[in-house]
Amino acid sequence: MQIRVPVWLRFALGLFFALLALVVAWWPRPERTALNAAGERVPELSLVLAARDIEYCGPATPCGPGHRTDTIFFLRLVGRRAYAVAIPRDLKVTLPGYEGKINAVYGFLGAEGLERAVEQVLGLKVEHHAIVTLDLVRRVVDALGGVEVYLPAPMDYDDNAANLHIHLPAGRQTLDGEEAVGYMRFRGWEGSDLGRLDRIKGVLVELLKKATGPAYWPRLPGILRQVWADLETDLSLDQALVFLPYLRGLELSTATLPVREAGPYLVVDDAMRARFLRDFFGIGLGEAVPVPEARVLILDGSGAGLGARFAEGLARLGLPRPRVVKIGPQPVSRVVVDRALFAGRYYAEAVHLPLVTRFKLHVPAEVAIVLGRDLTIKADDANDGRTRAH
Repeated sequence: MQIRVPVWLRFALGLFFALLALVVAWWPRPERTALNAAGERVPELSLVLAARDIEYCGPATPCGPGHRTDTIFFLRLVGRRAYAVAIPRDLKVTLPGYEGKINAVYGFLGAEGLERAVEQVLGLKVEHHAIVTLDLVRRVVDALGGVEVYLPAPMDYDDNAANLHIHLPAGRQTLDGEEAVGYMRFRGWEGSDLGRLDRIKGVLVELLKKATGPAYWPRLPGILRQVWADLETDLSLDQALVFLPYLRGLELSTATLPVREAGPYLVVDDAMRARFLRDFFGIGLGEAVPVPEARVLILDGSGAGLGARFAEGLARLGLPRPRVVKIGPQPVSRVVVDRALFAGRYYAEAVHLPLVTRFKLHVPAEVAIVLGRDLTIKADDANDGRTRAH
């Protein structure tokens, strides 16, 4: 029996496949790919992300972006896996034409020199760079509606010469762009620069969560185009847009490169580097990954009692059932560690949450699984979707 297809339907199908072919033809192609854990070929990219400080012509008189980069991150993207390594600013590097702290490399050798410096300290290839200003960071935070943080104590700091005034009360609050920049620049607490890097990592995790949420996801391409116009980068917007489909469900891991003091500098030796690459990136590990022995604590700030469910899920995986402690509301879920990096990476992958290292973990555990309100919102969205479908 021959089935007659209406003309309108044939036209609609033809138009659909024509548009699909155009999207496939014009969508940016990755410059490099790799196999992920599932054996799928996905785009891969590595770059240095650094923020320039502010140059002053005189007391309280800014001249524009400075020549130092006190904030330096190495980013590696492999499909839906993202790794961010914070590089301490006082780390010593030796390059042709420069020897000293890594935060001054940009002023002497430019962005390409900074790429080579990060390659030296990590032992990994750096393909691209993206240099931002503090003003651009402020605008990005404002574009995403601010960032929620918790301050265990007030932040009070005044530098009249640099026109820097940071006054934030203790407690949970939402910071606008200018306040967030001050929060990330502050060095007056425990750990000084390492503590500052911890706060920056926390802000990165929350901004990514907000950017991929329903409120900002449709606007993200427009925000990216505005940001790209003011970036100093050798990475094209098309190369970055390749990763846009992978941002939803992105699994982010952040850590600070471990270092030791050597006179006025910080240094990283071969043994420290090899251990870090193994524990954080999995470089040098075989196929079989042993279950790490670690004290694990679930801090339930979801407001919905999700801690017991996560503890049961880990027990079903054959892992020890962790203790659950209820805490105040948390905006973003994450796995937090200080020294137990390998265990943190293992549990972060097990529960599919971002990994964040801290200078010090102030809980009686080596791995803290923090559950936040974002899990409750995700569950509510899924339930709403099922209700509409029925």
